[in-house]
Amino acid sequence: MDLALISHFAGALFAIMNPLGNLPVYINAVAGERLGAQRYLALFLSVFIAVALLVFFWSGSGLLHFFGVSLPAFRIAGGILLLLTGIGMVRGQDGKRVEQLAEKVTEESDLEAAEHRFRNLLIPVGVPLFVGPGSIGTVILFAGQASNPTERLGMSAVILGMCLLTFILLLASERIGKLLGPMGLEIAARLMGLILAAIGVQFMLAGLGDVTTGWIDPAALD
Repeated sequence: MDLALISHFAGALFAIMNPLGNLPVYINAVAGERLGAQRYLALFLSVFIAVALLVFFWSGSGLLHFFGVSLPAFRIAGGILLLLTGIGMVRGQDGKRVEQLAEKVTEESDLEAAEHRFRNLLIPVGVPLFVGPGSIGTVILFAGQASNPTERLGMSAVILGMCLLTFILLLASERIGKLLGPMGLEIAARLMGLILAAIGVQFMLAGLGDVTTGWIDPAALD
């Protein structure tokens, strides 16, 4: 087993998933939700991330090809979603939408509330924030570098470990939210919205660069 390859994969996956950097988005999205529902949401999102990344890891680019979707097209679509989400966060629209959703599920159980909110958070929090073109491209790329089943199993364990870490961070989101306070969360959400919008534009430029065969060089934009 090539431990260096697996360690490089772990570092790359952590950097591209960026669970710490994405935490303000999740905190803003679940603001006002009951603690029990937040725990279910953290579990649902973590399981979804694990399943999605493992599917792409083991199936490779063939799955995208089966649906006739190229990775550049996925980058552009993901970039548009992130851009729209970022603009909404900067303008404070997401906070109003979250309050409206919280009012609708007040009478539901924690599990029902979590299921209701999960359907609204799957996009864009699950996709493309955690499971996006970057993370999908990373798992597909490293899967192709694995020379034997043992290395593939080791990388699968890395994916599960990364999702467990994400789950722990999401569980701690309430404490982090209390630490920051309402004003801190508002500031963090708007700043993260600006960053998300920039990341979305970067994704779109990278996808356009691939589609136009080098007319736009993503490396020159760093």
